Amino acid sequence: MRALVSSSALLFAMHVPRLLRARRTLIVLILALGPAVIAWLASHLAKSPSPGELASNAGWLLILQVVVPLTGLVLGSAAVAEEVDDRTLTYLFTRPMPRAALLLGRFAAIAVVLTAILLIGVALFLLAASGARGEGEPLVAGIARPLLGATLLGGVVYAALAAALGAFVKHPMIVGLGYAFAIEGFLANLPGRNQLLTVQHHLRSWVASSGEPAWGRVESFQASGLLEGSTALVVLASITIGALVLGSWRLSRREFVMAA
Repeated sequence: MRALVSSSALLFAMHVPRLLRARRTLIVLILALGPAVIAWLASHLAKSPSPGELASNAGWLLILQVVVPLTGLVLGSAAVAEEVDDRTLTYLFTRPMPRAALLLGRFAAIAVVLTAILLIGVALFLLAASGARGEGEPLVAGIARPLLGATLLGGVVYAALAAALGAFVKHPMIVGLGYAFAIEGFLANLPGRNQLLTVQHHLRSWVASSGEPAWGRVESFQASGLLEGSTALVVLASITIGALVLGSWRLSRREFVMAA
């Protein structure tokens, strides 16, 4: 266990500077800033939405349903796949360290960088939404805090899923995009218990239970079957931990063949 922790910490320290220079991090930053640009345009060009309405509706549709899965998958999929593509995996695995440390250390670095980027993106989005000129729901803490919390939590969950997929499949981002936008997009809007199989349902449940009544007026939040916030939080944490455990187990047993 001590070797796993020390090796993970070393890989974390090595990967953070590498991530900050990576092209995919720039792509993630651009994606995270997109909703802020759209909210600024809406607040200046449209007269109808109030700050609270703009923040809740656009926050759910743009940030939680699009930006969070995309950014988590883009960064998380590089945890293992990047080492395979760069042909540096063999070198790392010849070092005296547990294989699982590669996934855990790199995921920790990804989670820190992704959290910082999403924090900036949500803060600018809320600032832009606060300038909306419509009368109605104000932008209060009960709207901003759940959105920020769900964004950071969702980003980590999707990044963990993508990182774990990299230990199982060659193209984890493609598989992750198919799950997040095809399977989840279908199941999350079905009535019944099918929604429990999606990350989006648990994020929605957590926001609805901890936020202002304004969230209940967002179309997707009017469906029945939402969970208690504490239950949703436990499920999301379990998904993250379970994905990392499975990914670490697979990585420690998989034989990687590097093409010539």
